Amino acid sequence: MMRTRPVSPLAALPTFAQLYSSTELEMLPTTEQMTSAWLVGIDDEAPLGALGLRSTPAHGLEVMGGALPGPDQTQAALALLQAALGTEPRLYAYAEEHLWPISALEAAGLRPVGAYSRLSGPVPGGEVMVPDGFQLVPMSEASAEDILAAQHAYEHRIGHTHVTPEAVQLITERNDLALSRLAYDASGEAVGLCWAQLYGGLAAIDSPAVRPDLAGSGLREALLLSVCAAVAQAGAVHMTLESWGDTEPERAHDLALGLGIEELNVMYGTEATTI
Repeated sequence: MMRTRPVSPLAALPTFAQLYSSTELEMLPTTEQMTSAWLVGIDDEAPLGALGLRSTPAHGLEVMGGALPGPDQTQAALALLQAALGTEPRLYAYAEEHLWPISALEAAGLRPVGAYSRLSGPVPGGEVMVPDGFQLVPMSEASAEDILAAQHAYEHRIGHTHVTPEAVQLITERNDLALSRLAYDASGEAVGLCWAQLYGGLAAIDSPAVRPDLAGSGLREALLLSVCAAVAQAGAVHMTLESWGDTEPERAHDLALGLGIEELNVMYGTEATTI
C-alpha cells in the first residue's frame, strides 16, 4: 500500500539527490532551505519520491522534488502533493514531466500560474529610450548595497526565492558587471537591474527586473536594450534570455525583438494568474 510520511528535509536528502541526478553534497544547500518534507513509498520498500517545500517572498511555497519514473510515478506524485496541500494551501511546482506529471498536478487541483522561459535569437538593436527621471549605469559602477537592493525587484514574481546577500554574491560572480546594467530613479534609489554574461559570440541575459510600481513605465525595455547594446559592442551576435515569472505582455515584447521560444516550462499552483 502506498503511503506518505512527513520527514525532516535532511532525512529525504538521499531521495532528493536521486531525483535531481545530483550528489547529496550538491543538494544539501537547497535541502537546508526547505521548511518541511514528505517521502512516499509502498510499505517498507525504497521511496518512490520526495516532496520538499521552500518559502518564497510572494507566492506561498515552492514545491521541490518529485516522484521517480516508473509505473507508480503519477500515483506517487499525487500522494505527495495531496500530503503537502493538507498543511500548506498556497503552493506551486514546475511541471517537469520526469518529476511532476501534469496529470498529477491537475488531479491535485493545481492550475497554470506562471512559467520559466528561455528565449533565443540574434542580439536585437534599437534605440535605448530611458524614461525621464531614471538613469542606467553599468553594474561595475554600482555598489554592492545597490545591487542587493535592486535584486529585490525580482521578489514579487513567481519562481523567485528570497534575496540574500550570499545569493546575490554568487550571481555577481557569474555575470559580467561591465555588461550588466542597474537602474536608479531620480532620488538615487536602485530600482531595477539586468544581468548579462558573454561566452564568445553568445550573450546569456537574465530578464530585467524593475520595482513592481514601475511596470509599464518603459524602464524594463530600456534595461534590456541597454544590455543588448553592451553585449553587441563586446562581440555578441546571438543571445539567450531567461526569465522566471515574466508576464505575457513582457514575453510578447521580447518576442517582437526577434527572439524565439527555446523552452517554456509552465508552473502549476493554487492561485491562477496570467502566464
